[in-house]
Amino acid sequence: MQEQNIEEAIRRILQEELTNDAHSDSDVSHSAGALGNGIFETVDEAIAAAKQAEEIYVDKPMAFRKKVIKAIKDGFGPHIDEIAKAIYDETGMGTVDAKVVKLKNALYNTPGPEVLEPDVETGDGGMVMYEYTPFGVIGAVGPSTNPAETVINNAIMMLSGGNAMYFGAHPGAKNITRWMIEHLNEYVYKATGIRNLVVSIATPSIESVQQMMHHPDIDMLSITGGPAVVHQAMISGKKAVAAGAGNPPAMVDATANLDLAAHDIIKSCGFDNNILCTAEKEVIVDQSVKDALIAKMQEKGAFLIKDPAVVDKIAKMTIGDNGAPSRKFVGKAATYILDEAGVKYTGKPTVVIFEAKKDHPLVTTEMLMPLLPIVSCPDFESILKTAVEVEGGNHHTASIHSESIRNINRAGHRMNTSIFVVNGPTFVATGVGDNGYWSGAAALTIATPTGEGTTTTKTFTRRRRFNSPEGFSLRSWEV
Repeated sequence: MQEQNIEEAIRRILQEELTNDAHSDSDVSHSAGALGNGIFETVDEAIAAAKQAEEIYVDKPMAFRKKVIKAIKDGFGPHIDEIAKAIYDETGMGTVDAKVVKLKNALYNTPGPEVLEPDVETGDGGMVMYEYTPFGVIGAVGPSTNPAETVINNAIMMLSGGNAMYFGAHPGAKNITRWMIEHLNEYVYKATGIRNLVVSIATPSIESVQQMMHHPDIDMLSITGGPAVVHQAMISGKKAVAAGAGNPPAMVDATANLDLAAHDIIKSCGFDNNILCTAEKEVIVDQSVKDALIAKMQEKGAFLIKDPAVVDKIAKMTIGDNGAPSRKFVGKAATYILDEAGVKYTGKPTVVIFEAKKDHPLVTTEMLMPLLPIVSCPDFESILKTAVEVEGGNHHTASIHSESIRNINRAGHRMNTSIFVVNGPTFVATGVGDNGYWSGAAALTIATPTGEGTTTTKTFTRRRRFNSPEGFSLRSWEV
């Protein structure tokens, strides 16, 4: 018994030593001003803590970063359902089921440190190597439409790049955002002993975002939001990755598989009640197949409004005096909108469809709700011209349903959008796959104004060149 007690004591002492060693860095990066794990009272306190953490993190090996990312995935994985419900309860937008899908996509499909392999060139002039290294502390701003998803997506990308992050929460989703940041820090601390790699403040505001953007210890910005906040980021004098507005058109030409087109468009437009910026916001269709497409859309769960006066009533109801979508209806279900408009319907339609002219406000405004105007055109040339016009030069997202390679190639070239989807639902552009299949890396920050497109870990690193002219080429050698 005495021998067993001695053995247990030795194990306990060794474990304490290992724990103290593993957590030694955390003592340096811990800030007494924290209100919670990574949550501070002021912007200055939060950024100071993140900078302190970054000074430790930047010297850690790649294996340490991988440990951080694994902790995030393992920690949030069991809580996906409760997080999805919390987002819905706080924001009142979208659907819980769609949020579960988006959260899993952000957690498991976001590229990590594995994409940062160096690029190497060798020749008679020696070796040239390109490495991807951290910026430092990145200031990020997220939307209320994807609050927790953006925390996960941005954190994995930015921390994989060796950076720390200040996250500016949207006031309309501050509770779930705080919960996410506090728990992320808890998971990372337990796994690695480092604190405050992701920070925020207790009471987010427009003023705090502006203060963060101009803070001297913020080395880069990643902004997802409206035109005003994007403009502020782009004139901040800092490197900015900005995700701006979109108004994605779905083109349907005379050759399209109408059954597939109707399925994809309605499913994607109705996904999370259309709050994804990539979601189809209007359909531009060839006049010759318009009626057939509408009929198939109705079969797929859409509700058709035939009376133009009712369409105008819904427009006045859902668009504010400032020309922006009314927050009362953003992300709300099709049935909610129909009920508020006093429109009778049967069943449970997921999308409201109607015919409209290309200059109708429900066509030209990014509504972020399951209202889908249908604009008809006499031929493909006018379809493409109209799609370019209503997309508004945002260079965000567009899609086409066609069996014509010529039309597909022409549209892809002419639309010049960051995302272009052919014969599929546009939510695949975010990494969410139809029927649960993987559809590429998770993309929740889509940088359109600044041109990076769908962001990855590489987006949040510096590409640095290293030259060694004296050798490192095994193909030849000259003494």
